[in-house]
Order: sequence, then C-alpha cells, then structure tokens
Amino acid sequence: MINLQKIKSAYPHPKGKIYFNTPSTGLISGKSMKQAHEFNNNLHLTGSLHAERFKEEELPQIREDICQFIDAPIGELAFIPNFSHGLCAILPALSELKRVLLFRDDYPSLTQPFVNHGFDIHWLGSTDGFFMDLEGIKQSILEHRVEILAISHVQYISGFMVNLMELGAFCRQKNVLLIADGTQSLGAFPFSFSASNVDVFIASNYKWMNAGFGTGILCMRQEILKKYPPKSGGFNSYKLQNNSWKYVPSIHSYEPGHLNMPGLAMLHEALKFKMEIGLEQISAHNSRLMAKLLEGLESTSHEIVGAATTENRSGILSLKGNEKMFQHVAKQGITVKLWQDVLRIGIHFYNTEKDVDRLVEALDSFKK
Repeated sequence: MINLQKIKSAYPHPKGKIYFNTPSTGLISGKSMKQAHEFNNNLHLTGSLHAERFKEEELPQIREDICQFIDAPIGELAFIPNFSHGLCAILPALSELKRVLLFRDDYPSLTQPFVNHGFDIHWLGSTDGFFMDLEGIKQSILEHRVEILAISHVQYISGFMVNLMELGAFCRQKNVLLIADGTQSLGAFPFSFSASNVDVFIASNYKWMNAGFGTGILCMRQEILKKYPPKSGGFNSYKLQNNSWKYVPSIHSYEPGHLNMPGLAMLHEALKFKMEIGLEQISAHNSRLMAKLLEGLESTSHEIVGAATTENRSGILSLKGNEKMFQHVAKQGITVKLWQDVLRIGIHFYNTEKDVDRLVEALDSFKK
C-alpha cells in the first residue's frame, strides 16, 4: 500500500476539490515548484555560473536516475522538450523506410508527422472504440509488409493499454521498427525499455510523471542509432577537436541546443518522489481505484467506452457524456475532461477511495 498521507502532502489540492484529469495535465508538487524557482533565482543571481554548474554536476545525475527509472542504458536516452519534438526529430533519419502502420484514433501528434513526411500509411481502427486486437495488428504488419509500427502505449481517450512486450517481440522477429508513445503511461506503470523490444520510446513528462511542461524523454536503441544516424544536431552533438567543432552523432543529437534546465530540475524532484513511493505500488493503487470505479458504475446507467473490466485498461476510463453531464460533475468540485461525446476520467496516485465514491455519487445524481 502507498502512503496516501505523504502523497497528499506533496500534492495538496484545494479543500473540497477532486482532480481526475491527469490524462490532460498532471499535478505538480510543491517541491518541484521550489526546484524550478531555486534554479531561476540562482540564474538571476549568478547567470552562467549556475547554468554551467547544473550541466556539469546535476544533469548527469538526472540522466542516471531517469535511466534507472525506465531501465535504459545511459547512451540510449535523450532529453527533449516533448513527444512531438522527439518524433519529428527522428523521422528524417527513417526516410528510407516507407510503409507504416498507424491507428486512426491515436493522438494526432503521433500520426500527423508520418502524413506530413509522405510515408505510405496503412490505417487500423477499433470495432468498439476501445479494444485493439493484437493478432489483427500482427496480421496487418505481415499483410501490408509494414516497416514501422507507431503506437501509443496507452490510448489517450479510451485508456486501452497495448501489450508492448508481446508486440515488441513480434516486431523484433519480423524486423519491424516499433515506435511507442509513452506519454499516457510513463509515471503510472512500470516500464523497462531494455526488456520491452521497443526500438524508440518517446514521452512527454507533464502528465503522469507530474513534472510540468517543457521536458520529455527519447530512448533509442544503439543498433537503431547506428543503422539510422540522426539528421539533426543539438546539445552535445559537437566535440571540440583541434580548435574546431566536429559533429559526432549520438543520442544527444536529438537534444535541443538548450535544455530546459528548470524543467529538468522539476522532473528530477518528481522522479525522486516516485522512486521513493515505488512505481509498482503506484500502479497497484491506481488499478485498485479503477476496479472500485468500475464496480461503482455498475449501479448506474452510464455507458462505459470498452468493457467494464480492468483488462487492458490503464488509469483512464471514458463514459458516454455531454456538456450538461460535464458541468454537473464540475459543480461538485470534480475536474474531468470532456472530449466531444465522452467524459474522460484519469486516476492517479493522489486520488483516494473517497474521491472515487464522490465521483460515482455525482454521476449517479446526474442520471436521477
């Protein structure tokens, strides 16, 4: 069991208010805010002296800790501003690959760059708006001679969580490049980049990592880096040799020229807190609350997107809804997200059983 009192102390929320909108933006802790403030204050006082010290002393430790967090070799991780930046940066290096498999309902920042770059795209969909058939994915890969599969680990509206381990093993066997968007899963579920067989893993940190805006991570296997060298140059891409700069491509070629240092300081604080609580414990807590929510909704007539089970379900649940339903819940002090005709609910480690009970009561009272 996780220490809810400790988490609530780190992530306080106004009295009487409940936050179920982590899939849009995760709450940030007071300590993370303090880290960003201290960085900017030191920059105000000493300028480059503090920036250089941060790069030399603190940045290597942040790299080491995030690599430990996701089980990735340090030479395979880059810090980026967000998922979109990372994906758009790597696509020029993959230009010799043409056939791509994408999902119509996936997040547009994952799919549109492939369209813009002129890839030959085969689209898949879901029959019920939730379930993604793994065998169907495999069959499509073979039938259309797919060279790249790009997919979200967790779908942003339905909350469906694909089995990356099984999918990665299949893609590796068939020599298919697997790119995974971990923005809706990183920080909520344990993930091992080394064990996953995912070739490229990219995620923004402002949702379930609770690290605020402006930072993300990109992991790429060394064999992929060598086979498809970067076409961009950024932070640490150049080495000074004989008084001149020499371009040395590496994972750092995907880092922008100037990293978001206060953002990385916030990330580090959020990361340390999650490592202290334990990601396995966070995941188990979120799953328990999701099961409780599903059980509570059984007595209502609300239509759930997908099966009313925890199988393949992340911390996201969507209900068929409308503006009136959204406003009714909001008046109860509960923050959720309205996406067209669905009400999206996100459960994270700062939520409690009482929060779930209040949400169910609010939804039930709307029907009555």
